[in-house]
Amino acid sequence: MEKETLVSSSSSSSSWGADPPPEDCWIEAHRELLPRWRSLRESSQIPFSCLFITQQTPIPISISRVNQFDAARLDVEMTAMLKEQLVKVFSLMKPGFLFQYEPELDAFLEFLIWRFSIWVDKPTPGNALMNLRYRDERAVPTGGKEGAQLIFLNCFTSDSVRTGLEGPGLSVSQKIWYCLTTVGGRYIWSRLQSFSAFRRWGDFEQRSLGRRLWLLIQRVEGLYKAASFSNLLIFLYTGRYRSIIERALKARLVYGSPNMNRAVSFEYMNRQLVWNEFSNFMLSKVPGLFFSRIMNKFVKAGEKVQRKRKSLA
Repeated sequence: MEKETLVSSSSSSSSWGADPPPEDCWIEAHRELLPRWRSLRESSQIPFSCLFITQQTPIPISISRVNQFDAARLDVEMTAMLKEQLVKVFSLMKPGFLFQYEPELDAFLEFLIWRFSIWVDKPTPGNALMNLRYRDERAVPTGGKEGAQLIFLNCFTSDSVRTGLEGPGLSVSQKIWYCLTTVGGRYIWSRLQSFSAFRRWGDFEQRSLGRRLWLLIQRVEGLYKAASFSNLLIFLYTGRYRSIIERALKARLVYGSPNMNRAVSFEYMNRQLVWNEFSNFMLSKVPGLFFSRIMNKFVKAGEKVQRKRKSLA
């Protein structure tokens, strides 16, 4: 038996020595193991919080309703300022020249603001001052597997802290529909109203076409106002979508930067308004409070004068 084991060991050693491994076998083994080693190294660098973030729900955020209304007001004021400067260019023309083209002028200015703000993924002047931007609410994860995968992939970025303001801007279709509904819709509606007023459709007979069109315009306007009022109530309750167009397009206003406040401060204006109201109240109400006392003093003084006259007489 010992001889057999010695013979087998000698034969195995002779066979191992006869067929040595190739010299570049370690290179092939390195190429095979390198991807595994890299995946293990990257997995070891994942933040511990990201291992459990897939089970979390989206962070609820609350956007100031005052900021959104102020942004809309600032956009209107910016359009008015641009319109005033543009009207001065035609100041040497005959009076009333631009009055008939006022809807076209407003549409042109609104189109310019849309072209150089929303179309190029930048906020409007009012939104920029209020630290707001438009976000495509359809692309924001609302929970489930898709939202969990998106949140998990965001953990590998440099900004691992979630604020709830993440999300892409408006898509191309949303931008185009926004322009058509705001710029084009307002222009068509203003032109239709001015044309109906000029043609006096409301004074036509009951069964005439002009009268029917005028009634249709009034009904559409009433429905739009009712829908706008309902949307306003919903906006005041939820803080989302300040207009019907934004709600239809799912274009929500969110903060552009979570660490930056709005650029316009209304503290001085608020103090001035409070002081003006208080001074008006004092000037209007306070004299009425002391009027009876003043009248009593005058009556008493008159009675004293009459008594002195009677005593002298």
